[in-house]
This record gives sequence, structure tokens and C-alpha cells, in this order.
Amino acid sequence: YLVFVGFSPGFIRVLRVSRVVRSLRMLRLFRYSYVVRRLRVLTLAIMNCRMMLVWAVIVLLLLVFLFAIVFLNAISQYVTDINDTNSPHVDKMRVFFGSLPMTCLTLFMAIAGGIDWWDVVELLLEIHTAYAIIFVMFVVISVLAVLNVINAMFVQDAMESTRVDIDLRMQGEAEETRQMLARLTNIFHEMDPGASGVVSEDDFVSLAETGNLNLLLSFLGLHLADSLTLFKLLDADGDGDLAIDEFVMGCMRLKGRSNFINTEVLLRETNKLLKEAVTDHKRDLVTLSQNVDQICESLGIAMSSVIT
Repeated sequence: YLVFVGFSPGFIRVLRVSRVVRSLRMLRLFRYSYVVRRLRVLTLAIMNCRMMLVWAVIVLLLLVFLFAIVFLNAISQYVTDINDTNSPHVDKMRVFFGSLPMTCLTLFMAIAGGIDWWDVVELLLEIHTAYAIIFVMFVVISVLAVLNVINAMFVQDAMESTRVDIDLRMQGEAEETRQMLARLTNIFHEMDPGASGVVSEDDFVSLAETGNLNLLLSFLGLHLADSLTLFKLLDADGDGDLAIDEFVMGCMRLKGRSNFINTEVLLRETNKLLKEAVTDHKRDLVTLSQNVDQICESLGIAMSSVIT
């Protein structure tokens, strides 16, 4: 229709491309999915580790370069002194240690799995046992020290990058909260096999002492030896029965704060005692006021009788 009206085919193709681009905006919704979030974590970790990668390569090259100078000097001196061009060891030495770049490549392949260690150690043993020991020291330092430290630094940077990203932190906390709610709900259903919807104080204490309730709660970050204290904290309305919403929300509130549970119980008991004291004080004031009124009335009656 647009061609019939007079628009050019090029303009129509531009409209089609714009429609495709507009439809691709829907792909932004996939960033909230679990699979895409993992891909984003991986990509973000790789991007944030680029400077660490540069310094790791520099350190590794420096280590390889220092040992390559030692081995190249020994190989050159050995080949010059032996002056035997038909020796198979000399041919291998010229292949693996023919130049400084080739020597560095040989050492790197030795620690990266490119060649077998014995192929290099066999050549160094022809020169002297000390050079074979130096090569073993190079492998030990590179593999057990340098590479492990580099791996640890990469892991640390990757973890730091995921903690810095706000979206990833929000998604991670939301996922953790969802799993926590599901686990607490399952624990409450195990405490309430009759599906009554509430758990009494006696049943809760009994399950905590005889069952594995404390163990399950400890896995979720709630470490408390006194089950009665925990029940009082979870029972928000104080009716002596624990509903599923009180149990779940109370555990979510107390998660990671086990060291302050006894303090919260003490504060709650203190507030309760203060309220009772204020109530008793008001009641005493009312009683005192009534007694004063009665005394005044009695005195007023007595005075009137005296006057008459």
C-alpha cells in the first residue's frame, strides 16, 4: 500500500527495521530471569577482572622471563661446549631453547599443559642435575604459588563485582527471601501436621526439645537454645498460639540477629512491666481519689449536723 501511495522501497525497509528494533526492547525483560542473571554475573565478572588479567599476565611473563634467561644461558653454553650436531638432545635443545622467545614459550607450555615435563627435564639432566631441580622449582612456584594466587584474586574480584551491582544484589536478595519463605512455610507445616493453622506454646516447646526444629532453624540463621523465649518473640499478638504468618514473619525479622534475641525479650518484658506499673498507678490514683471524695462527703455531713 505504501508503495502504491508513493513511498520508496528504501523508506519501507527503514520502517521494518524500526519495528524490529522496537520489538527487541522486550528482551530487556529477560534480564530478570534466573538464567540471564547468571549470564550477567559472568559477563560482569569478566569485564571487571580485565585489569587483574593484565597484571597477572605481566607477573607471569616476568617469572617466565627470569627463568628463561637461566635456562637459555645453560643450554647455549652446553651446545657450544659439546660441539656435536648429530646428538638428538642437541636437536631438541635447539627446538625448545633455540631463542629467548622460544625458551619462554617452552616454560609457559610446561606449566600450562602444552608439553610434558619430562621432555624438558630430560634435556636439562644432560647438562646438570641442578638445572632440573631449578626447573622443578619453577613449576612449583608457578603452579602452586603464582597461579593459585591469581585464581584467588580473580574469584575475589568477581565476588566484589557482583556485590557492587545494585540490580544483582536486589535480585539475589529477592531470591534468598523467596527461598527463606518457602523453607519457613515447610517447617511450619511440619510442626502443624493436623493443618489447624496454629501451633500452641506447649507443642512448639515440645517440638524444639524432642524434634529437629532447632537444627532446621539454625540452618536458617536462628540460633537459640531457649525455645520458650523464641516462641514469645514470634507470638506477636501474645495469645499463646503461633500462626503461620507470625512464625514466618517473625523468623524473617529475627534472621541473623540471634545475639540480640535475649535483649529483645528483656526489652519486651520491661515494657510489659512498665505498662502494668502504669496501670496499677492509675488504679491506685482512682482509688485514692474516691477515698478522698468519701472523706470529704463524710466531713461535709458531719459539719452540717453540727451547725444544725
